[in-house]
Formats: sequence, C-alpha cells, structure tokens
Amino acid sequence: MDAAAFWDRIAPKYAKDPISDQTAYEATLGRMRHYLQPHHHVVELGCGTGSTALSLAPGVKNYIGTDVSSAMIDIARSKLRDDVPQSLSFTVAPAADIPDGPVDAVLALNLFHLLPDLTQVLHNIYRALPSGGLLIAKTGLLKDGAWYLGLMIPVMQALGKAPYVRRLSEADMLTALREAGFEKVETIRQGGIAPRLFTVHRKP
Repeated sequence: MDAAAFWDRIAPKYAKDPISDQTAYEATLGRMRHYLQPHHHVVELGCGTGSTALSLAPGVKNYIGTDVSSAMIDIARSKLRDDVPQSLSFTVAPAADIPDGPVDAVLALNLFHLLPDLTQVLHNIYRALPSGGLLIAKTGLLKDGAWYLGLMIPVMQALGKAPYVRRLSEADMLTALREAGFEKVETIRQGGIAPRLFTVHRKP
C-alpha cells in the first residue's frame, strides 16, 4: 500500500484521535510562533488534517498546507470557515513538491521519518528557501526509542496498520540536515517510547 492510500484510509480515525502528548505539542507550537513572523510566507509539508495550520496561519502573511493524502486535505479544507484567515489554503501534493512562490519558512512536523525520499525532500526544501529561510521540523527518532519498536513496526506494516517508517536517530537527522546544507539554530529533544526531535535550521 502506498503512502497516499494508507493515509486516505485512516484519515477519518486520525482526525478524531486526540493528540498523544498535548504538553509537547503546545511546546512545539510556542517555539514555532517564536520564529514565524507576520511577513512570512509559510509552507507546511505533510499538514494532515490542518490542525497546526489553523493555529499558526493567523500569525503569518500566507500559509499553504500540503499533504499526499487527498482525504486528509478534504478534512483540512472542511475547517476553512469564516473565522479562518483567507491566506490559509490546502493542496494535495507529495512532500517533494514545494509550492511555487515565495517561501520564507517550511514546516515538516512528524514527517521526515515517514519519507523514503528524505534526501531529495531536504534538497528540494533547501532549493526553495531563500538565504536566511527557515526549516522547522519535528521528527520521530525510532532508532533512539524502545528496543521493541524495531520488531513491532514491521508486523504492523504487514497487517496494513503502519506506513513506511524510517528508523532515525538524533545524530542521523542532524547529519542529514547538515549534509543538505542547513545550519542549526535550535534543537529540542522530547522523550517517550519513540522520542521526537524538534529542530530549527536556516539556509545560509
């Protein structure tokens, strides 16, 4: 099952599930608001059902959320009511496709560990950003997590209950970002069975 088909199938359940760690999520939102400015044009890759976009869009000039799943984007678009900024839009696209136009910041939240083409996606983001542009990401560190994840995930994938997952460590993710040309600004490691790494990097 390809990524789009997997996420299309689980989109209704995904939209109803509560955030697993609300405290960590709020902390991430706070750090992103610190970096995003009113004049920024923002692209969020892998935006899912648009919850983060709805929170951040009022604070920037323009916000585009993309996702490979048309079902996820349909749910996100259903949230575009009168009280939502008209500068917020959603479109179906794989992570490797960066929308045309000015881009000051790219967000990739809980995405990079799900990409088989991670190196290409980082290259495309780097190319799309201007000098000084920001890449803000949050990435699952399955290689740094509980030992049994390496056994459990392949079983779940065989049963159709998990998508492609890349086993990354913190060192792996930081190396990939550095090799793509980015400079580190900030990192925050959030713990748990599968730790997550919040990173802010800048294009020189």
